[in-house]
Amino acid sequence: MTALTLLLAITSVVTAARAYPYYFPFMNSLSLGRPGYDLFNDSNLDWNQNLPEVERFVQLYGLNRVLIDEYGFSDPTVYVPEAQLWNCQKPSPSDAGEWAIVSAGMIRDGHNCRWLLQYPHETLAGGSMYAFQLASSIPSPGSLDGPPLPQDYREFGGFSGFGDFRLVLLTCVQDPYQLEPTMHRMKKMQEEMMAAQQSKKSKK
Repeated sequence: MTALTLLLAITSVVTAARAYPYYFPFMNSLSLGRPGYDLFNDSNLDWNQNLPEVERFVQLYGLNRVLIDEYGFSDPTVYVPEAQLWNCQKPSPSDAGEWAIVSAGMIRDGHNCRWLLQYPHETLAGGSMYAFQLASSIPSPGSLDGPPLPQDYREFGGFSGFGDFRLVLLTCVQDPYQLEPTMHRMKKMQEEMMAAQQSKKSKK
């Protein structure tokens, strides 16, 4: 029993040392090598804690501009001055050839962006974020290798009806006076949704 306890303790120390300093996105061996974006949703892999790692990547590659699809609503330029907030579901032709940093939580859950996985990419911060080098031309939405059509979009936090809800929250952070009207809008939308559901039930 003592030997088993010692073995488990050593295993725990080795695991912690190997994961350092990226404990947030850590996955144990039960993940069987699958990437975190295939296994977890929400903020279980990233909550903007590794934006400084993104800036190190930007400096390493000498980038003057980098597209960032973050899982959060902070201003990325505080840590990454070269950052441009981006939505990987809605690339524009001018994004072709650029580097895009996408939170692991945005690849399948917060957004629908598995189309990016066909491009050369690097794992950042233990799997919290991924750096993709976009092709010289952006495929058409809805094509086999392209971004999704609007009906296939997924929204950050599951919020629909607001467009990119991160921008709504970021506006509130930058201007606290927007918080109250935003809350009123959210409450009204929730009431309308509940009323629609109730009406649908009553018709049955």
